[in-house]
Amino acid sequence: MPATQPQFSPTDTPDLNDARALLSRVWGHADFRGLQGQVVERVLSGGDVLAVLPTGGGKSVCYQIPAILRPGLGLVISPLIALMTDQVEALKQQGVAAARLDSGVSLDERSAIWAAARAGELDLLYVSPEGLAAGAMLDRLSELSAQNGLSLIAIDEAHCVSQWGHDFRPDYRNLGLLAERFPNTPRIAVTATADARTRDDILRSLRLEDATVFVDSFARPNLQLSAERKESASRAKTDARVIELVRQRRGKSGVVYCGSRDGCDRVAQALRDAGTNAIAYHAGMDTRERDRRLERFLAEEGAVMVATIAFGMGVDKADVRFVIHADPPGSLEAYWQEIGRGGRDGEPAEGITLYGPSDIAWSLRRLDSRPMAEEVKQVQVRKTRQLFAMLDGAVCRAQAVRRYFGETDAAPCGVCDICGDPPQLYEATVPAQKALAAVQRLGGRFGRNRVVDHLTARTRDVQPWEQQLSTWGIGRDISLTSWREIVDHLLFEGLLVEDPNDGKPLVGLGDPEAVRAVYKSERRIEVRRAPLRADAAPRRRDRSGEGRNAALETMDADVRARFEALRAWRRDRASEQHVPPYVIFQDKTLLEIAHAEPGDMASLGAISGVGQSKLDRYGKGVLDTLAAL
Repeated sequence: MPATQPQFSPTDTPDLNDARALLSRVWGHADFRGLQGQVVERVLSGGDVLAVLPTGGGKSVCYQIPAILRPGLGLVISPLIALMTDQVEALKQQGVAAARLDSGVSLDERSAIWAAARAGELDLLYVSPEGLAAGAMLDRLSELSAQNGLSLIAIDEAHCVSQWGHDFRPDYRNLGLLAERFPNTPRIAVTATADARTRDDILRSLRLEDATVFVDSFARPNLQLSAERKESASRAKTDARVIELVRQRRGKSGVVYCGSRDGCDRVAQALRDAGTNAIAYHAGMDTRERDRRLERFLAEEGAVMVATIAFGMGVDKADVRFVIHADPPGSLEAYWQEIGRGGRDGEPAEGITLYGPSDIAWSLRRLDSRPMAEEVKQVQVRKTRQLFAMLDGAVCRAQAVRRYFGETDAAPCGVCDICGDPPQLYEATVPAQKALAAVQRLGGRFGRNRVVDHLTARTRDVQPWEQQLSTWGIGRDISLTSWREIVDHLLFEGLLVEDPNDGKPLVGLGDPEAVRAVYKSERRIEVRRAPLRADAAPRRRDRSGEGRNAALETMDADVRARFEALRAWRRDRASEQHVPPYVIFQDKTLLEIAHAEPGDMASLGAISGVGQSKLDRYGKGVLDTLAAL
């Protein structure tokens, strides 16, 4: 396959105008978005870069375009086979000479790929960090660098480098060696989720001390965020709520995240029993089976993937309309990464998180079980509590996330559940003092429901010693529902903690300094009253609309007919090539074609998302499909 990059003489240096021309010709876009242009310009000039751009913000273009324009082979280090496969297939559709080297590539294919690289016929080569460290990979790359040069080295999902990040990968820490092996090759690290501390760790670990750092806004205005407290720790009740939420979004493509492999299998089966095309995905499956299921999800319209965090990083299915966390993640970084699977096409999408006190206890136990330095563990514990504080808080969700990542001037989004239906808060400092005192006097021997019974003097078969405690019955004037809200809030805030106790959690006092501040009334406690679910669900649906389905209902009949015909044509082409439909054209592009109704190749080529390669490859088919209506 011939390389797509123009051949420059040693004195020619590609600039931003060349990059824009390539963006138009290959990707079909008139200009860069956000900080893309600045990032591309810096890499084209040979500088190192750390770019933190939002999910769906076009991070890959920031290294793909310089890799094509600069002489030599572009090396991309990516953490997941699914991510590499997705990007390589998309590039091939656009006429870019790209390849990947991973465990799924045969020996003959490997030989052909290396031969193409030596002949200068490849623009981009994707490898995993583990693959880079294995065998003679670095030696072969050094030979290529000496022969044809490396145009750049890109480290995708760079937050995996950092021990402070949410997806730490030890093999990523070794990528700092690339600074020694390829000192004259520009390097670019990209990620969608990295707070200030993580960014500093990325720069230090990758030896990018002189890199230019670009941090774009974390705003995702097309995402509508919401969170619901779980009714209880009952798995059956949580599963039923997930089934209800998915049923309300019938026909839409979505992702449901579960905290365990068993949970994935159980929820996927329950959804299938309820008539949903649900697919389970987790690391306990054979690699080939996972790949097969991922292909199904990418190719089938309206499919719902039920997955652990083993799924999702960089998967570029454009039309995911909802992401539901049946179990919340462990940090705001992980939350934003996973919620970011929705609405990558820029169209409305929902992010719904179910959470409860048992979830935070589970998250903290999981951290305790992992081998890590105490300093790192304390940081991760704080990150977990920050996530739950956001979920149970009264601040706009998108604003809270953006401020976490350093956007101190972020304004309320106006579309999340907090903005749409501001929660009622009530002052609960004195009740909180009573609850903390009760837990202290009970000595951490009981669970949270038993603590509430103690406060309200409802304990059955109460022992004399308990009745003699000063806290016995001091909360009779407060309802059981309010006491549960207060105790749950204290657990989210870390003022109370739960000991797992072999599945029967016991409640004890949390951070001593924080507890002391509440006792002294130096820390004010305000508790959010949980809304009635029957009121909340319709309001969310009304505010977000029904996505593409609602748009179709209100669309002109002729436009809708053209759009559906184009989708059927795309589905056939995707099936022939065994690729996801969206790598041919995204829905957004097909909608624009349906509205514009182009009658010739020039008009079709002027539509955003139709590059020259796709125009050459698919233009006649699109025009024939339109003409047949």
